[in-house]
Amino acid sequence: MNMVKKQTGNRKESIVRYKAENALLLKHYLAEQHRISELQESMRYARHLHNALLPDESQLRQTAGDAFALNLPKDTLSGDFYWCARAGRKIIIALADCTGHGIPGALMSVLGISLLNQIVLEERTYEPAHILRRLDYKMRLTFKHTEEQNRSGYDGMDIALCVIDTFDRTIQYSGAMRPLYFVCNGKTIVYPGVRYPIGGLRLESQRTYPGTSFSAATGDMIYLFSDGMADQFGGDRGRKFTPVRLRGFLESIAHLPVEQQKQQLHELFILWKGANEQTDDAMILGIRL
Repeated sequence: MNMVKKQTGNRKESIVRYKAENALLLKHYLAEQHRISELQESMRYARHLHNALLPDESQLRQTAGDAFALNLPKDTLSGDFYWCARAGRKIIIALADCTGHGIPGALMSVLGISLLNQIVLEERTYEPAHILRRLDYKMRLTFKHTEEQNRSGYDGMDIALCVIDTFDRTIQYSGAMRPLYFVCNGKTIVYPGVRYPIGGLRLESQRTYPGTSFSAATGDMIYLFSDGMADQFGGDRGRKFTPVRLRGFLESIAHLPVEQQKQQLHELFILWKGANEQTDDAMILGIRL
């Protein structure tokens, strides 16, 4: 009889302990869900603020005319950004790929936008090569204290920047690790950037960003883009899309209205990526001259 009572008491204790453990687990689960919900809300608001600082497509078109911007961030926030301004008959357009993605990339993009505003709008600098030299100088000045503490800092960005003269249709271009594609009569001319970034680890004794200029006819297209689409893994064999494929595709759609170009590029990216995880932020600008 005593044995039965003891076993019954043990079962009751086990049930009470089991319920207490379940209640504790539920409490931790609800607390974690609340933390995740707050984090997601913070990320959504951060994206709202980040997008408010970036020019939207309507601003791009007001500045550059017939143009599109395809923005495909890997996460809620992106380290890719574009920037545009107009000074008299000159249109200045830049597309940059900052170190990292997500929150670190977004913070770097805000810094990049701020520095471009200073250089172009306040200092009234309109030559691409000089803009990039000033951008590199200001970027390195911003992170000077971290470089002194850590000599292997990589904070920086790759960028393509061009100035379009709307009067005579000449384009000046300079780039750091990012090219400009010029599609004329169904053929692409590639203008490569120098092989070092803005800011970041400095292995060169001196950095310059030499520019090039060319003339365009009505209807020609120029494209600026980050490396996100070309580096995306996918397709039947799970390989990178590659710049060669991107170049060929842009040639094939350059004659289309810009909205159709944007749609086809987006569809191509989704189809190529398939079930694969997105590798990086991806952004493409197209401007019809």
